[in-house]
Amino acid sequence: MHNLLPHIIRLKGKADITVEGVSMNPTLAAGDVVTVCTGTYLPGDILVFFYKEGFLLIHRLLYIKNGRYFCKGDNALRVEDLTEDKIVGKAVAVNGFPLSPWPKWKIELSRKVGKELHRCSYDPNRTKQSKIYQIYQLLVLKRKEEPIMYQKNKDLTYILTDETSLAIFNPESGETHLLDDIGIAILDRLNEPIALDTLLESLCKEFDAEPTQIHDDVEAFLAEMIQKKVVLLG
Repeated sequence: MHNLLPHIIRLKGKADITVEGVSMNPTLAAGDVVTVCTGTYLPGDILVFFYKEGFLLIHRLLYIKNGRYFCKGDNALRVEDLTEDKIVGKAVAVNGFPLSPWPKWKIELSRKVGKELHRCSYDPNRTKQSKIYQIYQLLVLKRKEEPIMYQKNKDLTYILTDETSLAIFNPESGETHLLDDIGIAILDRLNEPIALDTLLESLCKEFDAEPTQIHDDVEAFLAEMIQKKVVLLG
């Protein structure tokens, strides 16, 4: 069936395959039926491709460089390197429902996990103990039953230069980060631990918006601030 898949897609325009394994959890689970078609491939897409000894993999495209495609399972550590001729297609739906696109911050965080594996000499245990993997596990894999709590790091120095600009100095690293008025509004709500849903509700009241309109931007901001140690996870 695997070898026939490209021909089926060419004839019918699409094909359905059944997921095996856990490397794409929580996006895809074993037994899920994924619809695959050809098209333009961009970072964030979930690609189906032949890898090494003819094995068929379904992993996410993280970046393209020098004509090569670099992919990784959402729940995996290693990044695969392949050429376009190995790609069968991309997943567009799972169990009949369209797949949601991945925001840029998740793609970059997943890519950093792959880099961390390389830095740890491909030792999976050391990689999983790293700070970047712990952040990835909480924000992307979400292996925690209770809601994630976010809180401002009170050990940093905060200097409000004017109403729309805040300078944050980290005495440990010597780094300074600048925030605009939106960033200030978010950070002001993190003086005590707060869940994302509560944070969104509070922001929506101030900016007259719906949670769906600001959810991705707020999550991206929090992910960036966590990596810069401005925001801590509870």
